[in-house]
Amino acid sequence: MTHSLACARVRRCLKTTGIATALTMGVTTLSSAAFAEPVALILDKSEGIEVSAFTELLPGDVVDLGPDGHIDLLDYAACQEVRVKSGIITVASSGYVHEGGEEKVLRAGNCLKADADANTDSAAKGLTVTLRGLSLSDKKAAALMLRFDDDLRSQYDTVFVSFEGGAPKRFDVMDNILTDMPAREDDDEAVDVELFLQGKAPDFGVVMRKFTIDPIKVGRKTAVVIVK
Repeated sequence: MTHSLACARVRRCLKTTGIATALTMGVTTLSSAAFAEPVALILDKSEGIEVSAFTELLPGDVVDLGPDGHIDLLDYAACQEVRVKSGIITVASSGYVHEGGEEKVLRAGNCLKADADANTDSAAKGLTVTLRGLSLSDKKAAALMLRFDDDLRSQYDTVFVSFEGGAPKRFDVMDNILTDMPAREDDDEAVDVELFLQGKAPDFGVVMRKFTIDPIKVGRKTAVVIVK
């Protein structure tokens, strides 16, 4: 089984199994802060900006957007997608600071987590959501990227991803993973996704999270979901 691998940093790699098309996105190392926690993910950028899509921003990173450049960020702390235009972005452990330009919130990010107010049985099954957001012309999701927070990675080391109830794909490393959406007659159709997280220890067991992706409404070629 082929593994596609693209490293944004020494510590942050995109590891994926069973992808039909090789991962070809460019990735740029922005700083040497290999052990700091990332604060945001670059989703898109304008031409001429010296960063790559799907690079994570770490404390110490500085991004110069110039007078006309922009990038779209997924802010992890706020769980929202933001377009940052012109100026300079400086990243710290508490988040990023933007000077000399303007910001616009595009939409809420896709954050999937168990309902803490529910009882144990239902919370373990996770939250069912539909990912619908900004509709952009000529862009619809053909791939799915999952990012797992530190709490999940400390408890679970394997995730199985199933589309439309089909055979699950297994990912042994719960870092950022990327996988193609399943082939279907109408690629505009919504896709049901189930995640099965397998614990590092028997006490953690297996939990399920499920959601639906509307490829057109995602507004990007890759639907990014933060799993908490």
